[in-house]
Amino acid sequence: MKKYALQQFEYHVWANRKICEYLQQLSEEVYRKEIVSVFPTIFDTMVHIYVIDRGWLSFFVAGGVTDMSAEYLENLKDSIDSAVAETKGRRIEELSQMMIDLTDKFRLFIEQHEDIEVIYPSGAFNARCVDYIQHLVNHGTYHRGNVTAMLRQLGHPGTPTDYGFYLYTLSQ
Repeated sequence: MKKYALQQFEYHVWANRKICEYLQQLSEEVYRKEIVSVFPTIFDTMVHIYVIDRGWLSFFVAGGVTDMSAEYLENLKDSIDSAVAETKGRRIEELSQMMIDLTDKFRLFIEQHEDIEVIYPSGAFNARCVDYIQHLVNHGTYHRGNVTAMLRQLGHPGTPTDYGFYLYTLSQ
């Protein structure tokens, strides 16, 4: 199961890098252009993926969360706001590097985790670590799809990041 979780995570990393590399080929004006979509800009969408991935790593390192008190939720909001603030004024190249740095920490966590099927609490809800990792991958896939739609809305093609294409690239 750990091999599967790592493969899914590696796909997530590959797809994020592919999007960031593609965005670096475009002008900053494109990925900062405000449009009516799920997020105001493409850059904001990529920040969201980064911030949520960072939050999931913190969740895992803490062993989950049992207390969903108002204080916990306020601290979570502050943590999210702080992570978003760290991305302000950055270019996509810098955000990409932040994502790579986070990836290295996340990969190490998965590799060193003895039991990837261990149950983590999230308030009254419990799920396996591997299920949360799958959720992280699905979350990223969803928002990379938003980026593709936003790019097309701005008159630019997207770049392929679907899982099937990823598997194909591994065979080459």
